[in-house]
Amino acid sequence: MPLSLREAQPGDIPACIRVFTAAARTAFPWIPPEARGADHFLESLGEEELWVAEADGTIAGLVSIHLADAFIHHLYVHPRHHRQGIGRALLALALRRCGGHAELKCLEANRAACRFYAHLGWRAVDWGWSGAGAWIRFRY
Repeated sequence: MPLSLREAQPGDIPACIRVFTAAARTAFPWIPPEARGADHFLESLGEEELWVAEADGTIAGLVSIHLADAFIHHLYVHPRHHRQGIGRALLALALRRCGGHAELKCLEANRAACRFYAHLGWRAVDWGWSGAGAWIRFRY
């Protein structure tokens, strides 16, 4: 499967929203659907760069990066495309954009994502709580 990583364009937003909502349903089943919809996604981007992964002409994943803080905010891969290296490729891109060091937060209950980050060498450096639950701050 050829994979292409590129900065998102305005026309990509509907596909990014579909990736976000499908992935969030899988990752956060305890969060009500209305709290993880299009409005939430768009409002959460702020001043972040948004990059997409295209596989076979379809946007299969996305990553958003707040460069000023070297913080990776969103990393989502559509469930149909899990375990194909897309998340790893997007994370590597984000790390390059951040100069090789970055942080991110992951909800503790999203155990698959926590294992994914730890497997790739990210270290847990802080813990806290939000309305969505306990989170872990990872650093690379």
